[in-house]
Amino acid sequence: MEHSATVRLELDSRPEAVTLVRATLSAIARSLGLRGEVLNDVKTAVSEACNNVVVHAYQGLPGPVRVEVDAASEGMTVAVRDYGSGMQNPAAREERMGVGLAVISALATRTELLTPSDGGTEVRMWFATAASEMNLLGQRDDARRDGQLPRELSREPVERALEISGDVVVTVAPVALMAPVLGRLARALAAGARFSFDRFSDVYLVADTIGAHAQRAAATDYISFSVRAASKRLELSIGPFAQGSGAQLQRRAASKGHDSPLPLLADEINVQRAGESETLRVVLRDRGVVAGESNALGP
Repeated sequence: MEHSATVRLELDSRPEAVTLVRATLSAIARSLGLRGEVLNDVKTAVSEACNNVVVHAYQGLPGPVRVEVDAASEGMTVAVRDYGSGMQNPAAREERMGVGLAVISALATRTELLTPSDGGTEVRMWFATAASEMNLLGQRDDARRDGQLPRELSREPVERALEISGDVVVTVAPVALMAPVLGRLARALAAGARFSFDRFSDVYLVADTIGAHAQRAAATDYISFSVRAASKRLELSIGPFAQGSGAQLQRRAASKGHDSPLPLLADEINVQRAGESETLRVVLRDRGVVAGESNALGP
């Protein structure tokens, strides 16, 4: 990988959370050129950690889970954190993690199982990737024994995330990573929201359009977004943007030229002022078919 990326996801520990996390990892990997074999290891190990949260952390009920990814040329760090019952002794650890911890340890260059002081459990995984594979290929046991790690998980910009809410809340840096991550997550949630094929295809264009706007108008070197899904409806909130940039989108919506396709695709485009920056809110509805018709996506 020639670039670096920092991504944080916050969502509830429902079964579909694993699908959203895997979609995010795929978007990161594709953007940074991560090989398929390594990506499979990362997705499998992280899925095991997330499944453990879904099943055990909150006694089968949904609760908050945070997934942080830090990717660079020397490797990828992924931390899966819950705020549930935790593990106070070795017996509880074995009962909760079981085979999953063995799978994670076999796939990751190094694994740590932590019990944070404020409760819950954190599984932290390091993976050798891309350029670093030339040095670490075939040396996973040595790396595990000697404590060789990729860099620590970056806390910037994730600690400055925008205060927004939704089914999934994501903060990414650099801003260019937003479009592929938003695209994957929005499409996954649109499928669950029973969007028709025609409306589902619009999600691609919306994500790309907002991503291009973010690269021109983001107020910082990171950007946050949330996606909230209901039947035949997606609501996106994205920011922070520079002041006045949202008004440009609204003027385009009122113009005959329609420089941006967003006004043609979205049912609502609203701009909300947040201090010295702005947050963009976009709503997509699918009125073409009713839930359950044969051309709707989903089971």
